[in-house]
Amino acid sequence: MADAGAGSSDGKMVKIKPQDKSLGFDGNNVKRFLSDYQLAARLDGASDSDMAQQVRFFVRGEEVKDVLETLDGFEPPNWELLKAAMLAHWGKVDIAKFTTQDLESLVQEWIDKGGVSSLVNYQDFRKGWEPIQSYLLRKAHTDSLEEIQTLFYRSFSTAVQERIRDQLIKDKTMITTLDNRFKLPAFDVLKKAVDEVMKDGDGSATKRGSCFSEGTGHHQ
Repeated sequence: MADAGAGSSDGKMVKIKPQDKSLGFDGNNVKRFLSDYQLAARLDGASDSDMAQQVRFFVRGEEVKDVLETLDGFEPPNWELLKAAMLAHWGKVDIAKFTTQDLESLVQEWIDKGGVSSLVNYQDFRKGWEPIQSYLLRKAHTDSLEEIQTLFYRSFSTAVQERIRDQLIKDKTMITTLDNRFKLPAFDVLKKAVDEVMKDGDGSATKRGSCFSEGTGHHQ
């Protein structure tokens, strides 16, 4: 395998021709792109200078190209400077970007398993839930806090949902609408009740007819 910094023996530019014809950079997964791009360059015996001058041909989207052209190492071409600048600029973008759909998928996974029903389950669930919730709230990428509350509640087993409802009633934080429907309280209030339930036991409870349904159910 040729050294990426060596280039061709006669000083001519070596064209980088990756085996993966789909190799390209659209502003996402910059670390993966740089790794694949450098591997392709090494296999072809391309130099650092070759990589700096040809990376533009692997960039997709005018906005990404416009940014690339402003980075250190683009002109004059210096691969080490350009690579560092690309990582500095797009590496932040690589931080997980979440949508409410990610929460829905996580909750559905737990529903399919019967719901969160123990303290161990809850700890595992939170490892997946909290980074997504934190991101959505920080970036204001969710239309409704109520939607997050509902998804959070639905992730628990029927028995645990019953205990959560009982805890809300005990804490006098359950909300009843004018048409006699129960509605989830603010997320912080709901989470406090859940924490109480989960630390109080394993979440098991005798199933009773629930009179709660995320703002749509009726009091029986």
